[in-house]
Amino acid sequence: MLDKLRGHQNSWITWGVGGFIALTMAFWGLGSGMIGRVHPVATVDGKRILADQLDRQAIEFRNTIQQMYGANAAQILKSVNVRQQALETLIESQLVANEAHRLGIVISTNALQQKIASQPAFQQDGQFDFDRYQELLREQGMLPHEFEDSVRSDMLQDTLRSMIDSGVQVSDDEVRQAYNLRNEKIGLSYLVVPYQSFSAAINPSPKDLADFYSQFKEQFREPDRIKIEFIHYEPRVLAAKITPTDQEIKDYYERNLKTQFTHPEQVHAQHILVAVPAGATKAEKDKAKQKALTILTMAHKQDFAKLAAKYSDDPSNKNSGGDLGTFSRGEMVKPFEDAVFQMKPGDIAMVETQFGYHIVKLDEHKAPHVDTLEQAKPQIIEAIREGQGTRISREALNQDLSDALSGASLEVIAQKRGIDVVTTPLVGRDELIPGTADSKELLDAGFRLEVGQARGVPVGNAPYLIKLVMRDPSHIPPLKDIEAKVRDAYVRNMAQEKAHAEAARLAKLIKGPQDFASVAAANKLQVKSAEPFTRVTNDVPGIGQFPEVADAASLQPAVPGVIDSVMEHGGDSYIFEVTSRTNPTDDEWKSDQKSFVEEYQQRRRALAWQNFLDQLRAQAKITIDTEQLASSQASM
Repeated sequence: MLDKLRGHQNSWITWGVGGFIALTMAFWGLGSGMIGRVHPVATVDGKRILADQLDRQAIEFRNTIQQMYGANAAQILKSVNVRQQALETLIESQLVANEAHRLGIVISTNALQQKIASQPAFQQDGQFDFDRYQELLREQGMLPHEFEDSVRSDMLQDTLRSMIDSGVQVSDDEVRQAYNLRNEKIGLSYLVVPYQSFSAAINPSPKDLADFYSQFKEQFREPDRIKIEFIHYEPRVLAAKITPTDQEIKDYYERNLKTQFTHPEQVHAQHILVAVPAGATKAEKDKAKQKALTILTMAHKQDFAKLAAKYSDDPSNKNSGGDLGTFSRGEMVKPFEDAVFQMKPGDIAMVETQFGYHIVKLDEHKAPHVDTLEQAKPQIIEAIREGQGTRISREALNQDLSDALSGASLEVIAQKRGIDVVTTPLVGRDELIPGTADSKELLDAGFRLEVGQARGVPVGNAPYLIKLVMRDPSHIPPLKDIEAKVRDAYVRNMAQEKAHAEAARLAKLIKGPQDFASVAAANKLQVKSAEPFTRVTNDVPGIGQFPEVADAASLQPAVPGVIDSVMEHGGDSYIFEVTSRTNPTDDEWKSDQKSFVEEYQQRRRALAWQNFLDQLRAQAKITIDTEQLASSQASM
């Protein structure tokens, strides 16, 4: 198949190089911008990773997150450094390639041909289609050799990973011990001394506040903050007035008839997931099933979306009514698929899968069909506008950046485009820009600017032009400006100390489990109980995540027995008695053995692979240009 590609390279490569350079120049700017991008962002044993590779990988990473998490992607991306993750992926790929070369592992041309030809995206009627291959690569701005190198890299990684996996062996005793550790059940009784019980009696004098402020000044330090203004070049906005010709619409329809407008049987459903973790015991599964049955009964009488928001363990769609959207066969796990495609609109049923129990409501069942040109027209117009808008946004950014660097204000530039300029409040590095999903990228770029400087920030297909308006350096405000804040901190700090001291006094009175109830009664405290919980979850019923307790309880030499140290959580102080500690039964082990062994082996293999990568990294000479990494574009 690559021989065929090479046979077309004169026309294809000529277009590809010209088109790729044109797109790159339009997006990133001319002159020194292109020169800047030749300098590597990183090197791995002398092998260079260029800025264009990093940008492409970052966009791919972002698109993957958006596809996986849909409406929740923006929230996920806020907590992820996309460029750093992209660079880590490229470094790992190069480390693997270098090691494969050292070991003499080679991916043959024939194997590479078969791999690419087998990808459904490049096929028409089950056969590799060269024209479609060209079209998709053009849309991604990739040359054939770049794509082939990427596929070859993935194949090398798969080969090496299989070698590492084959070396991971686990014994029966090891697996059972891991199962016991994970599923050990811990029961607790406890006393809590709330810090708020002491707050009202604490009235600090001005000297107390001054001394506290002086001692803990750093606690009140304000971080670096900046104010930026920006223009967002959204393709759909910029291309909203573009009207594709009838011929353009027809060509798009015919080109994508089999892939976009021919629809198999589909369903639209909602679900509520009652999750069952891998390795769960029979008792845990039974408890989850009973909960699911209860929700199933409610779902026939109550609003499904409200039940999903309240009970579903699927964070990706619980707040959208458990909506799974429209899907075809082969997109969901088989037990779920088999059940849903047999349902009728309006039906509600319970389905069990490896993820747990699903309460499913079928909203719509669509028969196989082909959209007519007239039916597809609105979608085609949007797609053409999106594509043209992407080009326009890149060209607009390039032109407007030049104007901004020449002194034009972003307000004037935005007015010329008929779009808005946004001015942010003062924002810290780890804060969010109100109303913007791309805070991290904008702030990473903004903090690298001097006041008055402008820069382009590529974010997917909708880049930004930003300008730094103001910088407020990190500082500690004077006491007079934050007196109320200092007072609140002083009161809480002193109240927590008093709560801990009281808990420590009580702990000395408790010589053993027999004293727990009497000491509590004598001091007007209630003995509370936590239902047995699985140690690995660290989630103490009635309190929340409290890993220190689970660790200490597992080490308690005698049961029942009192943990000899006072523990703090949320400012409150706790004294714990371990009332029970039990391993899962042999029957539970037999029920869960198969699934747990598979999961444990996967975790061990993943750990072995990560250790392998860490060893390669430790032995390699890796350099990273932090200026380019932190910058959205080195030349801007």
